[in-house]
Amino acid sequence: MNVARPRGSYCLKAAARCAPLAAAAGFAVATPLPTPPCGTPPVPAYASLGVQPAMAILGAEELDASVWRPSSCTGWPAASRSRVVVAVAGLVHVAGGPETLLARAGAVSTLRSMRYWSTTDKTWRPLFLDAAALAGPAGGGDRRGDFRPSELQAGRTLYFWVRDSRSGPLVYRMRVLEHSPQRMALAEENVSPVRAFGLTLFQPAALQTVVFAQRQTNDVWGLYILARIDRQASSFIASGHEASTANRALALFRYLAGVPTDAEPTAVR
Repeated sequence: MNVARPRGSYCLKAAARCAPLAAAAGFAVATPLPTPPCGTPPVPAYASLGVQPAMAILGAEELDASVWRPSSCTGWPAASRSRVVVAVAGLVHVAGGPETLLARAGAVSTLRSMRYWSTTDKTWRPLFLDAAALAGPAGGGDRRGDFRPSELQAGRTLYFWVRDSRSGPLVYRMRVLEHSPQRMALAEENVSPVRAFGLTLFQPAALQTVVFAQRQTNDVWGLYILARIDRQASSFIASGHEASTANRALALFRYLAGVPTDAEPTAVR
């Protein structure tokens, strides 16, 4: 029997462990097509409180086979073609409502505390060595204090700078798509190109993430993160970024949820 390679995996408690188990049992692994919570139930569905969030991890072949296109609520062009798409979804406890989530999203300087599992180094690494909010879209010279929740109003566009532990200095754009007592949505994308070894690996807007948070009951929120790498990325990085994207997306989920980012299990080992 031919068994589909578990390139993407999905599970409510331990996404990284489900696909190998299914493959060992002789079942093909079907990765659900990510659908953010924009008028319809999210796919994957929110995992329960206190467990590993649900995940969907898709590479270029799966995306082409399914003709996946981003939902309009992401703000991404419908014609976008992606090399990698990762979705992370779970229920989280957030005391203080949307202001708490906005405070965490706006506290750019604390991004230095985020850690993710490096499948290359087989260890936990800092995601960013340094980070700061910016007064405008220029380089890293016009730093300012962290963004306050009151600044993250719907329609606002803000900028921040990071020193990525892999890619070096980068400027990102943050757009507030929605902000209400019941729901918020933030979109981020790189403004700077990502270069290495004299090559441009990622053009501006090639690395995109959208975060959706929707109140479920009282202090319980559904947190959904959708991350993608555009197909226009250099062929130099044609493979191997599913794992990195998944582990980075899981670190962001945990950071916004207010839990340790370097907790087991990882998304992909």
